[in-house]
Parts: sequence; structure tokens; C-alpha cells
Amino acid sequence: MSQVWFNGQLQEAPFLVDTSNRAFRYGDGLFETVRVVYNRAPFLHQHYIRFIEGMDMLRFDIPEHWSFTFLQKELDKLVRANDLQHARVRMTAWREGAGTHIPEQHTASLLMEAFPLEEPYFQLNKEGLLIGVYSELRKEIHPLSSHKSANARPYVQAAIFAAEQSWDDALILNTDGRPADAVQSSIFCWKNETLCTTADGDGGVDGVMRRVLLKAAKQWGMPFSTEHMSIEELQAADEIFLTNTMQGIRWVGQWGDRVYDNRMAGILTGKLNEMLPLS
Repeated sequence: MSQVWFNGQLQEAPFLVDTSNRAFRYGDGLFETVRVVYNRAPFLHQHYIRFIEGMDMLRFDIPEHWSFTFLQKELDKLVRANDLQHARVRMTAWREGAGTHIPEQHTASLLMEAFPLEEPYFQLNKEGLLIGVYSELRKEIHPLSSHKSANARPYVQAAIFAAEQSWDDALILNTDGRPADAVQSSIFCWKNETLCTTADGDGGVDGVMRRVLLKAAKQWGMPFSTEHMSIEELQAADEIFLTNTMQGIRWVGQWGDRVYDNRMAGILTGKLNEMLPLS
């Protein structure tokens, strides 16, 4: 029987959510998905920073003992309790209490769930992704846009639309008509010998893998930029790839009539794997 971690206690799954749960009723919460390799979470600190930033923005009362060291220890306890060495851990926080749109209280609750991770290292996709643009429900531009909200409506609708079109993924536009995100990933491209991604203020999630790549590019001496890109500018790039902490880098093979290479995507995947524990 698998176990989950809830507010400091391990308990058997499934975890039952009360119907008054505010994440269930109002999407009043956020989440992070953490990669664990050989019982270590190499990017946990970046997740923790974004998680705390998001809870502060939502005006949660964060328990004082929720330090990085505490969550690191408790995450490890959960992974080991499920007899896992490589795992995908989802951390979900929501505001406790009932109430309507006006909360009764602001104390944060935290649930952690661990799932097996088949491949400890990032594997570049053999076949390039077929993508297109989803434009029906656009991503709004506001401070919370950069966090993983419990309300994932644009992403769910984009995923449904992509499946209907027989695409592998879809690009989601912001309210200004510029690319913001893919369904589960940040958007990168390689053009003019420069690593480029969407600008911070364009409504996309400030993904942990996005942060890792931008910081690493600076350390590697690789030219990089964040840009307010139009659809046309992105489509004209030499390479396009989508990034997240679970899948690493997935390269795009075709978008409309345009086809793409994966040379830089392969190089970056190798460099990312060098950041992961060996054993």
C-alpha cells in the first residue's frame, strides 16, 4: 500500500479530500512537481523558493517550521516509505478551512505524493514533437501567472485541443497574442546562436527547469536571452524545445510547414544529466 504525507504525518493512500477543501472548490492552492534521483532531489531548492513565493502571493499563513531543511527531510521520508529510489513527488498546498470566496482562515495545508520515476536520467525524444497553437483560452498576465496554480484550466483545454488535432503538444498564447507556455512546459528556442525563452512578464510559468537552464547558460558562457516573442519569431527559430523537470528537454520536429533540428537540444540534455546524481 502506497503512502502519502499530509501536514507532517505519513498515511496510507488514497488520501480523501473533504468536499469543503478550498483547492477542490475554488482552485485556492498551488503545486510543485519534484524529480528525485537516487533518493536525492537535485532541484528541490528551486522548487522550494518558488513554492514559498507562491504561497506568500496567495496570502497563505505558512507554518514557521516549513523550512527548506524540514521539507527536504520529509520528502525523503515519503520517498523511502514508498520504497522508491527514483520518484516524481507532487507537493500540493492549499488554504485550510471552508468559507465561500472569503476564506475563514489562511493557514496552509501541505500534501506530498510520491510516484515511481522510470528513467532517472533525461532522455531526449527520438522523434520530434508535432505542435500547433491553441488560442481559444488565453493565459492572463499577472503576478500569479508564473506559479503552478491549482486551477489549470488553460492547460487542460490546450491538452484536449492538441489531442483533437493529433498534435503532441500545443503552445498557449497570452492575452497579448504572444506564446506563454506549452501544456506542461516552458518554451525555449535556439536562434542566432543564442538560447532564447519567453519573457518573464509574458504570462508563462517560471518553470524550475527554465530557471536551471538560464542559470546554467550563464555559467557555461552560452549567449541567452528572455524575449517578448511573437508567434512568427518563434516559428522562424532554428530549434524549438519544451522543458520541465520531469521530461527535461523535448525537441519540436514540426510546426505547420516548418521542420526543426535537435542539435542544441541534444547538447543541453547531456549537460542537464551531468547535474543529476550518479548513484
